[in-house]
Amino acid sequence: IAMLRAIVVAAAVAACSSASAGGRSGGSADAPSLLQLPPHAAAAPACPDHLSYGGSDALDAAWSSDYRQAQGLAASVTSAVQAVKRPLRAHIFVQRSAVPYFQKLFGMPRGCLSVEAAVGQAVAILHPFDPELVSKSIPLMSSALLHARGNLDTPEQAVRLYMHRFLDGKTVIWLDSDTIVKGDLTPLHEQFVKVNRTIAFANRLKRLRHTMNISNPCHFEAHAWDRLMDEIVYNTGVFIVNLERWASRHTTESIEGYVAQHNACDGKLWSGGDQVPMLLSFFVPFLRGAPRDWGVFGPEWNLDEMRCGRKLRPERFKYARVLHWAGGHKPWNAAGCYREIWLPYLRNFSKPFPSGRGLARTSRR
Repeated sequence: IAMLRAIVVAAAVAACSSASAGGRSGGSADAPSLLQLPPHAAAAPACPDHLSYGGSDALDAAWSSDYRQAQGLAASVTSAVQAVKRPLRAHIFVQRSAVPYFQKLFGMPRGCLSVEAAVGQAVAILHPFDPELVSKSIPLMSSALLHARGNLDTPEQAVRLYMHRFLDGKTVIWLDSDTIVKGDLTPLHEQFVKVNRTIAFANRLKRLRHTMNISNPCHFEAHAWDRLMDEIVYNTGVFIVNLERWASRHTTESIEGYVAQHNACDGKLWSGGDQVPMLLSFFVPFLRGAPRDWGVFGPEWNLDEMRCGRKLRPERFKYARVLHWAGGHKPWNAAGCYREIWLPYLRNFSKPFPSGRGLARTSRR
């Protein structure tokens, strides 16, 4: 019996050595064996190239989110999937640490960062980023302002200024996670292509003097200061941008410079987040003689009247293409405003993304 065991062991060793040698002779010396691959790697499906989904006919829209805004993101993406009448690439920027949560939320295959919607013509694509990428674009803000207007100092807020690092050369419609798309976004895209500008915002009445410190305590050197104060402070929760032009004019670097100046004087140059430096990066060159590089589209593309205490005008709501819950009372909070308008979109999230069933439960601030 002992002799028989020795023969079996010797045969097994020889067989393993032969198989190992055969594997090396038949492939690359650097190729890992199955034992060296991550768990389940051999069985994982190949991830499709959804960045080219829909080809040149597709429309690119972008959002960002963290765990707290996940319900808002789900409702907003659902509304866009329902409203857009052409293939939609929904780009979603999340911190790298949050990737597993959003992969599960959208039902992405193991190891993949995108998935095709179960209904409609759309794909959801995650773009992981690290907070260090956006640190130079986060301005100082008071705690009172953050309480009143929401989380304006988060990396998710600032990552929109770095989209060119991920979506090279694309024209993208940015939508905050507190928006609902009511109308097809295609006319906005077509209108923007015709104006040949870097960026465009929805028209509004508020002026920059209502946001910047008109006493100029930081000694901001801007040509024609009075004219600058008369520029419109566009809401940047919805905009459309040509990322190739954005990158070529070094817009992000310009914004970082204004934020550095604001932070160096204890955050006294303006009140708010990255909205003002983003606008300054276009206004200041124009006032110094450069061609105007921003466009303006109708206010129906960013109806930012979805706030508590503000009466929603029926005629504005009827023709609105994008609803925007600007301010601190978000609809996914229990005390949010106009929840009855927003909630059906959240409940429909599981139609394009079935893994999101159960997300539509009451949330608390």
